[in-house]
Amino acid sequence: MTMEPEINSVLPRGGSAHAARMVIPRLDPDGLVQMAHDSLRAAGQLSELDADVVVFGCTSGSFVGGHEYESDLVNRIAERVGCPALSASGAGVTALRALGVTRIAVATPYDDTINERLRAFFAAHGLDVVSLVGLGLRERTEHFPLARTPVSAIAQQSEEVVYRLARAAAHPDAEALFISCTNLSTLGLVAELERDLAVPVVTANQASIWAAFRAAGLGESPAAFGSLGRL
Repeated sequence: MTMEPEINSVLPRGGSAHAARMVIPRLDPDGLVQMAHDSLRAAGQLSELDADVVVFGCTSGSFVGGHEYESDLVNRIAERVGCPALSASGAGVTALRALGVTRIAVATPYDDTINERLRAFFAAHGLDVVSLVGLGLRERTEHFPLARTPVSAIAQQSEEVVYRLARAAAHPDAEALFISCTNLSTLGLVAELERDLAVPVVTANQASIWAAFRAAGLGESPAAFGSLGRL
């Protein structure tokens, strides 16, 4: 609900984005693993696009099994589609490394079960999580306007909620802030948060789009990418 609009909002002339959807039965570790298995079916739908890059557009679905799991998942998708692939969590690590930081604050919509897996994923990549704050969201909600079936409670969070969450996660020892989940609306907040927190801000969508643009050779990054876009 969120990643596709954010990609299209910054897509440069001459570029195009196409999506195949994965199915997630529930937002817990088992459900995320099931969705990752479904990614190969979705990747097959993209195999005739002659794409420059394919993104696995779920952060928790790519880090839930650890760093080796994420690497294997990306490799299997790339083989299926026939072009380079990346994941939202892997793009986050790449972005943080490009910024030269090792101590990070992390804001997520997840509960502690998933948050601790994210902490372990970052630790495996040499990143020290000095602060981690989550919203504790897991279930879908039936109260979204005009929805026939329950939809993601995460995607319904306003930018104001995400901003407050980010401020709550900020820590004086952190060299950067990472906001996880491709279903949180973050692209419009990067510049404001960087100004208010005085550290680089990396988000799942921003990092994924930035990495995809680089892989596809789409030129300069938009201003919405903040510090990351100036590298």
